[in-house]
Amino acid sequence: MIEVKGLKKSFGSVEVLKGINASIQKGEVVVVIGPSGSGKSTFLRCLNLLETPTDGEIVFDDVKLQRKGANVQKTCQRMGMVFQRFNLFSNLTILDNVMLAPTVVKKVPKAIAKQKAIELLKMVGLEDKQDAYPEQLSGGQQQRVAIARALAMEPEVMLFDEATSALDPEMVGDVLNLMRDMAKQGMTMVVVTHEMGFAREDGDRVLFIDGGYIVEENTPEQIFGNPQNERTKDFLSKVL
Repeated sequence: MIEVKGLKKSFGSVEVLKGINASIQKGEVVVVIGPSGSGKSTFLRCLNLLETPTDGEIVFDDVKLQRKGANVQKTCQRMGMVFQRFNLFSNLTILDNVMLAPTVVKKVPKAIAKQKAIELLKMVGLEDKQDAYPEQLSGGQQQRVAIARALAMEPEVMLFDEATSALDPEMVGDVLNLMRDMAKQGMTMVVVTHEMGFAREDGDRVLFIDGGYIVEENTPEQIFGNPQNERTKDFLSKVL
């Protein structure tokens, strides 16, 4: 579904990604792990062109995103993204936050968008909070709203950038369980996370990124049970 070839990204003189090659299959949960500052989030943000690659190629469902004339906006609408910070609009109710993108971007009639938003809020366990404002919700609840908001655009791929790292420990479980449910339903997911339990138990494949490269990739069983690279072993020894 997504093919990444020779992806590089520099910020000024600092080269963050130095040549990433990866593929994500339909229905697959790919978990990206690695030390802070290794390029994980930059890799994720390049997939939907929130960051413009310096070099290399990203192909989404046979569409070359950097090709001149490609309908990038329409293609990238097929990828939902959940950030570390919730980025909800504080002046809008929870229901309006979820409805906003479908009505503005996809021109979905408000009545239809509202019904869909209510269904999504029910799915994330927050149907009773639809008239509340973000500041009235806990961090975990706001992140579940952010997931519902991303799903409102009916994406084919979900990108998660450290979706639980800003949460209090007791709130992490609710968000991870929601992500697990999405995975079980066949959603294609690319997840950057420090939650090694999720990577081990729920990923189909794990990418270990360090120093701007994919140093090792394999099944969770292999990565966590028998890592082949010394940098992978060193990282896991510190976080497990």
